[in-house]
Amino acid sequence: MTGAYDLEQSMDGWVFQRSNPEGRQPARIRMRLDGIVASLEDGTTVQIPWKGMRLNAEPGGEVIYCIAADGAQRIFSEDPDFLRAVEAAGGNDLSDALARMQGTRTSTPFTHRLGCVGCLTLTVLFAISVPHLFRWGVDSTVEALPYSVDEVIGEQVWGGMDLGGDEVSDPEVRDAVQAIFDRLTPHSELPEAEFQFKVIDSEVVNAFALPGGYITVFTGLLTEASSPEEVAGVIAHEMAHVTHRHGLRRMAHSVGLWASVTLVLGNTDVLASIARDLFTLASVNGYSQDQETDADLEGVRMLMAARIDPTGLAHFFEHLAEEHGDVPDTLAWFSTHPQHEERIAAIEAFAAANANTDEWEPLDVDWDAMLKALE
Repeated sequence: MTGAYDLEQSMDGWVFQRSNPEGRQPARIRMRLDGIVASLEDGTTVQIPWKGMRLNAEPGGEVIYCIAADGAQRIFSEDPDFLRAVEAAGGNDLSDALARMQGTRTSTPFTHRLGCVGCLTLTVLFAISVPHLFRWGVDSTVEALPYSVDEVIGEQVWGGMDLGGDEVSDPEVRDAVQAIFDRLTPHSELPEAEFQFKVIDSEVVNAFALPGGYITVFTGLLTEASSPEEVAGVIAHEMAHVTHRHGLRRMAHSVGLWASVTLVLGNTDVLASIARDLFTLASVNGYSQDQETDADLEGVRMLMAARIDPTGLAHFFEHLAEEHGDVPDTLAWFSTHPQHEERIAAIEAFAAANANTDEWEPLDVDWDAMLKALE
């Protein structure tokens, strides 16, 4: 049995604050009973309480991140004793987050892959004997994979995709989209998920997500929407695809069982190459109907948790139908999601049954300034 961690002990690390444009800053880190504290070189301190804290690790586990509930601050270190210190001091407040870390970072590559191969073995047997269980087996294999696999694949694909237009860097536009992500991200079902986005100059009314939280928003979506809440509904839907790992599941089903073996054994380069062909602008929204419904309802849940009017997604569907009737090809996000009338009804029913208030907090977005910047 190891001894108790000394709360007076400190270690080197860094602090990142969203409000600080200088990036990460070196700091000396200490643990307290109420949270983790980092002392910066200028004498100021940053504290993140244990309650609501999220934990994450870089692939390989060398750097451990402690992330504030709202995502605005991170304290991180590569000290080998850092995670043990966090566990000792954070205790019960971090039980769920530590359990996730135990299931991903702290398990050895061999034991982790052995479990995945076990899932694959069962998948093979089921696929041979009972074909309809094949899908269940592949999904089980995906569940056994650490979320870092999604991040590696998403990053490689995103960096190599032709997104069909130039990236928009105007601060009015980016700040408007960032405000939506800031409201939604703390209510993600998957604490490990960190979302990054690009705004691409294109008339296509579209947004799509890649595994690992890499989300692309097209300006056509921003100009077509009648309110920031409608855009928030679409973005929440795409974030739900990420947190429920629909992209990785779709890829695993598409490439077949034996290609999935290379993923389990750590060869993400092979599958990233396959993924670049799979996740194209023409087919990126080719999720199953069940996945689309799942993303709709999870997106609405996130909206309600963030106190954003959850009917925004349904209003977006209705708005496009009223404005465009049969929906032209440029409305890619809308036209590749069939049975929209049924989905509108399902979204509205879910929101009505689960909302505990009808008083929503407006998004802090200057929508008119954003639209003017896009002109």
